[in-house]
Amino acid sequence: MTSAPTKAMIDVAMPQMGISVSEGTIVEWRKAVGDQVAADETLCEITTDKIDVEIPCPATGTLAEILAEPGQTLPVGVAIARIDTGGEGAAGARDEATGDASQSPANGPAEADRSAFISPVVRRIASEHGIDVGQVEGHGVGGRVRKKDLLAHLKTGPAGSPALGRPSRPLHTESPYVPDAPAPAQNGGDARKAMTPMRKSIADHMVKSLQTSAHCTTIVEVDFSAVAARRAELKETYARRGVPLTYLAFVARAVVEALAEFPVLNSSVEGDELVLHDHVNLGIAVALDEGLIVPVIQDAQRLSLEGTAGAIADLAERARTKKLAPDDVQGGTFTITNPGQFGAVLATPIINQPQVAILDLEAIVKRAVVVDDAIAIRPMGFLPMSWDHRALDGAEAARFLGRVKERLEAGGAS
Repeated sequence: MTSAPTKAMIDVAMPQMGISVSEGTIVEWRKAVGDQVAADETLCEITTDKIDVEIPCPATGTLAEILAEPGQTLPVGVAIARIDTGGEGAAGARDEATGDASQSPANGPAEADRSAFISPVVRRIASEHGIDVGQVEGHGVGGRVRKKDLLAHLKTGPAGSPALGRPSRPLHTESPYVPDAPAPAQNGGDARKAMTPMRKSIADHMVKSLQTSAHCTTIVEVDFSAVAARRAELKETYARRGVPLTYLAFVARAVVEALAEFPVLNSSVEGDELVLHDHVNLGIAVALDEGLIVPVIQDAQRLSLEGTAGAIADLAERARTKKLAPDDVQGGTFTITNPGQFGAVLATPIINQPQVAILDLEAIVKRAVVVDDAIAIRPMGFLPMSWDHRALDGAEAARFLGRVKERLEAGGAS
């Protein structure tokens, strides 16, 4: 007597990507229900406020079920898919997904009706545009309305004709003043664009930081003449070894050395306690087309100027090519951001929680300054630093920046 094959289902969970990441958002599924998948083959891509990650398949089998649509945000640990590793059962899942004509209610289970499920992102977009989701044809698993179905509906309308623009929210008519309806723009009116998951996560993180820390900003101006001379001396040698030498590397070294003297700037606030870190994990903010990410140089205090320059270049390149690992964005104790590369000359950055300070490197430009009672042209740049008044006071912030300035005006680290 031959026993019937049994299905062995394995859940694919939203992974934990560091202690500060509690959720992730599905960006794209690389596989469809019914597809054969191999162990470690990419199933989907997810994003957090820190990193984009490809999720590998935990075992060889068939993708039996997708439990989260693109755009959906889920907590760490929640199942996002199921893999059938049970041989014939896996083949059955393929028949079920592809709608094999041999499958019927008499000889196989019908796919569950999921048309009533509406993901948060679909619900929000529908609400903004005044759309009844029940009138939208869904092409997701079990007839579910996906984000792409809703966007297609917005473009074409329910009968294939151009969709009419709808107000995203009603006017507050309780006010005695009711504004005149704006004249329609020739280009079709204002456009609405949903925030990307990364943009939304950054927004949430920044608002939380402002609500958490007592932000203050102190600024020093630095004469980069000595750094410029030292950079000109070393740049070609470093380049032959494949290391680009930037002003940012000099600033990073000066900051790391100054943090050893002012450890309160390399700390974090936990309740009523101040945690002074015994190592410097230096975050370097990297601008991406879709937002900002802060990869971390672990134990930066152990690196030379060349090692620091190489680490900055490596992290920036991997950030822009989406090759960072989860550990690359965890554990930062102090952050440097570099808007000066885009020509900015002054800013007040927002602290990267749970740190207590963030330093800005602004544009280094030649300006007329007074040197020994004479006018001179020097490469000058501002270093604004936002700091948490819960952890320190203005005098300590000023002394720290003064030491960074002193080191840079002496030519920086060796």
